[in-house]
Amino acid sequence: MAEDPMEKRNNYDPSDPAFRLENSPFYLMAHADFKYHEDMDKVLHKHDVSKPIYRVMTVLRERQPASIGAIAEAALTKRSTVSRIIDRMIEQGLVTTEPNPEDNRVTEVTLTPAGQQKLRKLTPIVGRQFVRAMEGVSDRDIAHLLRTLQKISANLSKLPIE
Repeated sequence: MAEDPMEKRNNYDPSDPAFRLENSPFYLMAHADFKYHEDMDKVLHKHDVSKPIYRVMTVLRERQPASIGAIAEAALTKRSTVSRIIDRMIEQGLVTTEPNPEDNRVTEVTLTPAGQQKLRKLTPIVGRQFVRAMEGVSDRDIAHLLRTLQKISANLSKLPIE
């Protein structure tokens, strides 16, 4: 049985002369992420929600109240950016804020009933995008992809190479 040329690690290594961009896992992840979010931006815009606001809403769906710092960490966004997003969300009536009772330097954010309703409306729409993206991909492959991405993320969380 002949060896599949795509099974060789050096085909994915940008320092190898045989490397091609279309074989780069990071290029392909970025491309898929770009296409996913490009479509999501259009859909969310129709519902007067930006991608950053939706991302904050999904963080708050899982944990609230949450501090701005915790939201920033979970949303992979700078704290200052999250603060501006929260300000816009307050203006739209999607969240409320209050000082943490144990440390008033920390601001806790909670979805309002209107924010929860907006999130319930958007969740099935986003779910359809997920279904479309995963068409033809088995549950086993999705689970394998998640484990692989978790390993890569853990590897990249170690000290930088230089």
